[in-house]
Amino acid sequence: MIKKILIVALKYSYGRKDFGPSINKGAIEDSFNDLGFLTKTIWIDEYKNDFLNKLILDESEQFQPDLIFFKLFKYEIYSNTLLKLKRNFITVNWFGDDPWRFYSFAKYYAKKFTYVITTDKYSIDLYKGIGQSKVIRSQHGSFPSNNSFKEVNYKYNVSFIGTKSSYRDWFINKLRSKGISCTCFGKGWENGIVNYKEMENIFRDSKINLNIDNSVNYDLRVNFNHPKNLVEVLKSLIFKNRKIHSQIKARNFEIPVYGGFQLTDYVPGIEDYFRIGEEILCYKDFEDALSLIQYFLLHNKEREKIKRNSVIKARKLHTYKSRMSEILESITFN
Repeated sequence: MIKKILIVALKYSYGRKDFGPSINKGAIEDSFNDLGFLTKTIWIDEYKNDFLNKLILDESEQFQPDLIFFKLFKYEIYSNTLLKLKRNFITVNWFGDDPWRFYSFAKYYAKKFTYVITTDKYSIDLYKGIGQSKVIRSQHGSFPSNNSFKEVNYKYNVSFIGTKSSYRDWFINKLRSKGISCTCFGKGWENGIVNYKEMENIFRDSKINLNIDNSVNYDLRVNFNHPKNLVEVLKSLIFKNRKIHSQIKARNFEIPVYGGFQLTDYVPGIEDYFRIGEEILCYKDFEDALSLIQYFLLHNKEREKIKRNSVIKARKLHTYKSRMSEILESITFN
């Protein structure tokens, strides 16, 4: 008998229609369908809270899913709703921001699910410490791609895709002042927002794809460069729900799956997914990034070998379909 999964997630990024569609349809719904599961999805941001909670309870009784898969963003689902569902169904929630949201969000919800998913291996013991022993470690991933990554006619020496921030702006301007040609895409940058198809081609057509941290930065050069940076540092000392350090992101997997060479800020745990120096390049600060960029723009054969290793591994292991398959293997169904 085909197993059924009820999905509860955001339809739009951050629940805002003006931010465009979230990845949840492709990453969760389509992946489960491709794996042979029957799904029904309730989009959190399409309903008001009271109606949303009633709808989830009603649909659960009618659909009788083998699993209810949540990807909560804030506090839209009531505690009583989650506890009722847990009594009658297997429930799981994907917590994707534990390095900076465990204490402000995840710890209050974790025990209301049968299972929890974390992308941060250092948070596993935190969950167990509050009494949630059914912890699945998974990770972000990428949509699949068949882009050819061999013998590329490169359009860009260095590119970056992501929302502009004061730190990223400082980083890019510093690179350009050192003679590095860096083309940027995304909200706030000169080339604007790009769609997934455009992004796929940019990753493939760039000799080096940068992945730049967007957490609070304590480099004095950055903080004295713009007052906003100092404000963020002060907030991080007061509030616990600030991005005080970087974390593994979907971008770490999208770049190689789409056929690109990646230079990223080092994030603890990245070595569990890629061999540093053989499948991915990591930098610890601006000076480190600059020297690696300068070296790998000149040494094409080394760069292409690393890229090839990374693309082959990522396309085999790091798509969302692979992630969902691994998650389901970790769940004991009745």
